Amino acid sequence: MHWLHRLLNPNSIALIGASAKPGSIGYNTLLFLQETGYRGLIYPVNPRYSNIEGMECFQTISDLPESPDLAVFAIGGLALEKSFSEAVDKGVGGAVIYANCHIADDSSPPLLERLRNKASQAGIPVCGGNGMGFQNHDAGTLVSFDRPPPRPPGHVTLIAHSGSVMTYLANNDSRFTYNLVISNGQEINGTFVDYMDYALQQPTTRVIALFLEAVRDPKGFVDVLGRARSKNIPVVIVKVGRNEQSARLAMSHSGAIAGDDQAFQAVCDRYGAIRVRDIDELANTAYLLSLSKRPLTGGLASVMDSGGLREQFIDLAEDIGVDFAQISTATREHLARKVEHGLVPDNPLDAMGALNSDVGPVFSECITALLDDPETAMLSFEFEFRDDLCHYPVLMDVIKQAHMQTAKPIVVINSFSSLSNKNKSLELSSLGIPVINGVQLGLKVIKNAFLYRDSRNKLWDRPQNPEPSAISLWQRKLASASTIDEAMTLELLADFGIPVVQHAFADSLESTVLEAERLGYPVVLKSAQPGLVHKTEADGVKLSLCNRTELEAAYQELSKRLGQRVIVASMIQEGIEIAFGMINDAQFGPIVMVSAGGIYVEWSEDHRFALAPLGTETARELLKSLKITRLMEGIRNRPACDIDQLALALSRFSIAVYSLADYIQEVDINPIIAHPTGCVVA
Repeated sequence: MHWLHRLLNPNSIALIGASAKPGSIGYNTLLFLQETGYRGLIYPVNPRYSNIEGMECFQTISDLPESPDLAVFAIGGLALEKSFSEAVDKGVGGAVIYANCHIADDSSPPLLERLRNKASQAGIPVCGGNGMGFQNHDAGTLVSFDRPPPRPPGHVTLIAHSGSVMTYLANNDSRFTYNLVISNGQEINGTFVDYMDYALQQPTTRVIALFLEAVRDPKGFVDVLGRARSKNIPVVIVKVGRNEQSARLAMSHSGAIAGDDQAFQAVCDRYGAIRVRDIDELANTAYLLSLSKRPLTGGLASVMDSGGLREQFIDLAEDIGVDFAQISTATREHLARKVEHGLVPDNPLDAMGALNSDVGPVFSECITALLDDPETAMLSFEFEFRDDLCHYPVLMDVIKQAHMQTAKPIVVINSFSSLSNKNKSLELSSLGIPVINGVQLGLKVIKNAFLYRDSRNKLWDRPQNPEPSAISLWQRKLASASTIDEAMTLELLADFGIPVVQHAFADSLESTVLEAERLGYPVVLKSAQPGLVHKTEADGVKLSLCNRTELEAAYQELSKRLGQRVIVASMIQEGIEIAFGMINDAQFGPIVMVSAGGIYVEWSEDHRFALAPLGTETARELLKSLKITRLMEGIRNRPACDIDQLALALSRFSIAVYSLADYIQEVDINPIIAHPTGCVVA
């Protein structure tokens, strides 16, 4: 039995702070339990009453005739702490705490920590504090002081740190149906990971929707995302506080760019979790994905009753990144035979001609033709309908019939988000046809459905195992090193199979000349003074030194201004500059960055992040998602770079930083020069 079972599916509930005062939290909780059909035993607890609503009221939880499965605390402060201790002694199976568990002039440790310690020692899960309770629609158990409208149980599990998010999403629009809703608040004992684990074991769960403020169990989060992926259960997430710590500057470029939010995004990317921007997108994405039909291969087909709105739809789809199905010539010819002369027989399709009685058959055959096209993954349909008026009621029947005859999902989108169509939307939704008001929202939700589909087809290949001797060697070196300079970094990269430029370090004019002649002109001269990260900005790089005279002049100038220690390196074949980076995130471990390189790495938005380590196929996919890849593929008579070798280098880099994560906090490799015959770290 799951450790949350007695909490979320209780046969008996003690309500501490039960009240006969209408509108109070203790009264509403009791009332809603009764009105929503809870079938277990309820024990009101309040020393001020002997009877509430015809039920015996107990002085304390210690006076109950049994150990209840669940204790619900509608009280706060020191009274909460005393009663919670009594509940622990009574052997309750779980607790719900509404109060925020902060009191003025508290002792140390504070109340929240004292409750957490007691719950942890007793092994009792606690939902809250500072929460709104939970709704288990499968079990008919609503434990909250705010109730939802009547609705059937659904297939979305909603878990929200914010109680207001719970009430907004679960207690309003009846199109959105849930099997389980949790307001976990301060997570006194039991994080959202535990609730996700419980939801994954429920046969009614098709989607998990999360509103997160913090991840208190990073390893558990990664594990449960993996289980959700294996069960084909989408996880849709709003993560707030995205920029809370990401402005933190670090010594390396990747540290300045990465931050905690990119680490969280990298975890989501690895396991196919869908991040959304707000609770509208959260609710509607979960709504669409919870239905029995999901997008197949291909793009979106769309049928509309307006030419102007079709143009708007096309513009916004491009902005959002929704691809339309490239329908066949045969489909276009079929559409041309059905729509009125002058209408464009293509996708998206405006099928509304002059007002006539053929609207039903025309729309029906056009929708069928688009759904039958093999390039159509799903179909959206827009036609104006309100609860008080529908110009063509037959179109309601058309969409219902089409839904029954296809395995592809159909979504109804209205371009105006404030349309008054609640009852009609519920009618369609009850049949498995989602209705989304607002064209941008609808397109974002469709995009998310496509992203989830594509993530299912993405296989994260296993990276090659590194040479054990290289790992043990560099574990010893890094453990004993006081500083790590460029020389040591280049040596490390080479030992992990990453091509590095031929180079040497020197600290005098004589040794600099000697090394340059050994390497052969032309050479590059760079300052190697400790602590100098931005060499170009300090004018610490001298290129294309073709002879001893030029080398000596460059050394004299650099040594006088920046110090005597330098790197002498061979000139590298011309190519495209790329940067690799890593930041060792405190929660999720090494996060690899790849971006456009050179002097623009900090300013360019052309960068991607991924959880280390990466296989070569995953590394190639990451590289191909960069805008600069277009340059690497060869344009304007420039030869294409060897992206395969660059992907291999990125994979090996990720393996190195993953293997040495206990010793390395940040790495910045900039630039790597990609050229037609390979790549090299410069």
